[in-house]
Amino acid sequence: MKFGLSTLFGRNLWLIVCLIVLGQLVNALAYAQFVARPRLQQSAEATARSLQAVAEGMRLLPEAERAGFVDRFNARAASGQQQRLLERPTWVERGFLAELATQLGLERGELPWRREANGLIAVQLPGAPAWLVLPAVQPAHHFARTWLIASGVSAVLALVGAWLIQRRINRPLQRLVDAAKAVGAGQRRLLLPTDGPAETAALARGFNDMAEALARDEEERLLMLAGLSHDLRTPLAKIRLASELLRGSFDRAGQGDKDLLDTLDRSLHGLDGLLTQFLDYARAAHPAEQELPAADIELRQFLAETLALAPGLPQPVLAEGPAVHRRARPQALRRLVLNLIVNAQNHGAPPIELACGDDAGGAWIEVRDRGPGIAPDRVDDLKRPFHRGDVARGGKPGSGLGLAIVERIARADGAELRLTPRDGGGLIARVSWSGS
Repeated sequence: MKFGLSTLFGRNLWLIVCLIVLGQLVNALAYAQFVARPRLQQSAEATARSLQAVAEGMRLLPEAERAGFVDRFNARAASGQQQRLLERPTWVERGFLAELATQLGLERGELPWRREANGLIAVQLPGAPAWLVLPAVQPAHHFARTWLIASGVSAVLALVGAWLIQRRINRPLQRLVDAAKAVGAGQRRLLLPTDGPAETAALARGFNDMAEALARDEEERLLMLAGLSHDLRTPLAKIRLASELLRGSFDRAGQGDKDLLDTLDRSLHGLDGLLTQFLDYARAAHPAEQELPAADIELRQFLAETLALAPGLPQPVLAEGPAVHRRARPQALRRLVLNLIVNAQNHGAPPIELACGDDAGGAWIEVRDRGPGIAPDRVDDLKRPFHRGDVARGGKPGSGLGLAIVERIARADGAELRLTPRDGGGLIARVSWSGS
């Protein structure tokens, strides 16, 4: 969870932290002004009167009895009091001495003082050579320390409460962000939980309705695309049959335009390939296709079997390498590999190689060619439907669905498609899984 100011969670949390800290500072100032200061003034005033009375009594006593009187006074003042021996006075003691000097009619800092062996403070009144022990200000110091500890504990509890409240608010928002990213990545019919406060529940229901509408629209579009492609197969087959009949009759009669028939056959073959890609794209995006069970596949043997189905030229070759096992949907993976091969045949240059491997715990498949490659700024565009690669790589024009089919199948199987330049020229189309 991020605590920076770039996130809503971080901004709200730091705002609450600042408000709590500011409140504690105001509370501390109020305590110092209205509690600590009056207590010190009252204590200093009482102590000043006591010291003045002692000084007056000392003047009335015979000189021989004054030392004993001072010793008895100091012993009584120190009775039951014990403080730590500190070299410097605490902030409470400094405030007390300053207030005591004021009550005695002296300037702050003019009252002589010293630290006794028992840790208490003794002062010397003007005109009196004796050192008089002051009553301990430890209770006031303990009260201040207790108040500071209580304030700190309350601040920590407030911060923990603010963090818990903000996390509770941020959790449904984070789920919404993750779900939006998943929808943008191609997943459909994601359902967010609709529990919690009314506002977040309404937001989750709205997102669920939107995701359902998007999934329904895409399914209808894919169904129309698949139906149209399937329906075109029948007239296409009739045209191909008519072409073959015309070629046979022209050969027997020794007449006819052979070049025209060859052009017609190539056009029919290209149209059949486009329809195949349309159907593959519709299958790759259909939920029923993505729910097919996966099987354990030995990738090297699988690639060797798939090479036998590769159409067109140049014919790819399988690079040497170890056996690699991976769980995947066989039919979907075969369409993925064949589309990568066709893409390399149409837009690359020989030799075309297939390879597989396993590194860092993840399996991968590569189709390599020696064509002109793809500009880095065009890679993301070519993974989208109907973005043609002939502008970037040259070669035969296509439907713009080959890499989109690969991307969709790879994403459904938890893999990633990467298009990178090949050393020495060409392109490497790599499909990799993060784990076996």
